[in-house]
Amino acid sequence: MVNLSQTRLHSRGYFWRNRLAPWLLLAAPILLTAWLKYYLIIKAFYISLFDYDPINTPGKFVGFANYSRMFSTQYYWDAWNNTFIFLFLSIAMTFFIPIIQALFLNEIIRWKHVFTTLYILPALIPTAVNVIIWKWIWHPDYGVANQILKFFGGQPQAWLSDPAWTKFCIIFPGVLGGGISVLLYLSAIQGISPDIVESAKLDGCVGWKRIRYMILPNIKFIISIQLVMAVITAMQMLDAPFMYTSGGPSGASTTMGIYIFNTFKQDFNYGRGSAASTILLLVIAIITAIQMKFDRTERD
Repeated sequence: MVNLSQTRLHSRGYFWRNRLAPWLLLAAPILLTAWLKYYLIIKAFYISLFDYDPINTPGKFVGFANYSRMFSTQYYWDAWNNTFIFLFLSIAMTFFIPIIQALFLNEIIRWKHVFTTLYILPALIPTAVNVIIWKWIWHPDYGVANQILKFFGGQPQAWLSDPAWTKFCIIFPGVLGGGISVLLYLSAIQGISPDIVESAKLDGCVGWKRIRYMILPNIKFIISIQLVMAVITAMQMLDAPFMYTSGGPSGASTTMGIYIFNTFKQDFNYGRGSAASTILLLVIAIITAIQMKFDRTERD
């Protein structure tokens, strides 16, 4: 009888500790995430079906008319074109720089912590301050960029005022690299098992061979994650183009983020802005799913 009672008490204790307690701890975060994230997604889609009136909500039901009107405007497709150009420039110009920096930092024996700190410090600079500095660099009259061009015999450029150069100028500051990404890659490299490193050395895998055949394959997981995040960030780009040029000149730097912002804040068209947000969410979700599918296929 005593053993049966002890067994029941043990079962109840196991249930509370290992089954119910985790759900009680996670209940508040799950509810907050559902409310602050998924509810807003559903709400945005709901608003996109109306000619939304914030005073007399929700306004007149129009179905998918906001979508059809949006798709029929060239300004909307220009914003998509700019977004994908920014995505391409961002990946091509800035994505691989932190990986290279982390690889070189890993090879440094002395002063490694000093250089690591110097690479992380730029992440502490607010975006607004960084934009102010680079707007001064790109200034057509007294900017450093044109002074360098003149020194080498080149012709001064309008830079941010020239639609042909605007996107390049906005992305170029990222070429300097640094930031948290360097720390993530460096941590992944240093987390490689010492046994694997020693085995590679014994097999003659040194120098660039060690990077190609031993280091890069072992940090591939963090590279894949960072690539997914880089694509999502580039697709949602808003702050940098807005602070540099407010989407100009002539809409050359208007991304989907700026398009949605302008639709809400300037046009006060909440239905169309919600429709644009919904489409952007779907496109990002599809691209992310494709990336993750390829990543799983390569692992298999």
